[in-house]
Amino acid sequence: MDAAAQLDSRDFVTRLDPKQMLGLTESFPDQVRQAVAIAQAAPLASGSVRPDLVMLTGLGGSAAGGDFVRALFEAEAKVPFMVNRDYHLPAFVGSDSLIFACSYSGNTEETLSAYADARKRGASVIGITSGGKLAGLIQADGFPLIQIPAGQPPRTALGFLLMPVVVACEKLGMIPAQNYNQ
Repeated sequence: MDAAAQLDSRDFVTRLDPKQMLGLTESFPDQVRQAVAIAQAAPLASGSVRPDLVMLTGLGGSAAGGDFVRALFEAEAKVPFMVNRDYHLPAFVGSDSLIFACSYSGNTEETLSAYADARKRGASVIGITSGGKLAGLIQADGFPLIQIPAGQPPRTALGFLLMPVVVACEKLGMIPAQNYNQ
């Protein structure tokens, strides 16, 4: 069997796929649907936040969704959206900012540090995580938490890390209603 035929063979690919990456990739549409439902059920008061700046802070796969949301904001929003991949937030983040603290595991030290920075500056925060320290801190501090399912590599959880941000921004009136059925 030549190389092209091997890559077209499901048996060949799954035999060399001990972490079931093929199945996780194929389940992406279902993950997106589930993430939209989770975020729509989250307790976010419509229009309760009117930030001058929206920022997602996270690392790796946890921050990847932010890059897509930034593009959506550039096309449809009236406030800027930025992605922070650092221990600290930029100096201009303050009480008129909304920060999405995203960590799939909930234990990413850079996200935890940036979250503490956001709290210190009086920013509004929404947490997106499967658990860990971040979930505990967000809940203890009384911020909204969108808890997503755990149990897969963060790089395969893009739907869970992207769609809650989109839905939350829609619910808060920062972007127009989105069509999730296209």
